[in-house]
Amino acid sequence: MKLLPILLILVSLPGYAEEDCVFDEAAYIGFIQQYSERNKHANIGPDAKTLKVSRNNEEIQVQGGGCVHLGVAIEVKTSQSFTEKQFLQKTLDLANEFGDWLINTRKLKDSIEQGRYQKIDNTWLIEVDAMTVFSASYENGKKMNIDFYIN
Repeated sequence: MKLLPILLILVSLPGYAEEDCVFDEAAYIGFIQQYSERNKHANIGPDAKTLKVSRNNEEIQVQGGGCVHLGVAIEVKTSQSFTEKQFLQKTLDLANEFGDWLINTRKLKDSIEQGRYQKIDNTWLIEVDAMTVFSASYENGKKMNIDFYIN
């Protein structure tokens, strides 16, 4: 009898999560549809949730959505090597391009300029605001990963 409340919660979670995911995915899907219409080098993947962009010897893949947290993951395959300053600028550029619909990129820029970030190995944890978690990493001459979400 003690397990009945837990069972009821578990049974109701898929419906609740589905409702939340639909809202989150709609915002993201709207963004990638508009982006792909405006950019000839952008294509939406067969899953209708992945945006792929090929340009300037880079392959960019953007995925977004979420149920509890609305977020975006950007992966860039590139042969370019970056200094720390160039990497942080590229991170800001990509966040502006693919994330300004979701996060406050002005605060991100201010944090980068004022050094409000922590570097652990090749990952930068950048302070944006109380609701945003933002990290960026790279392997020089191979790829960059940028991940951010709203709590």
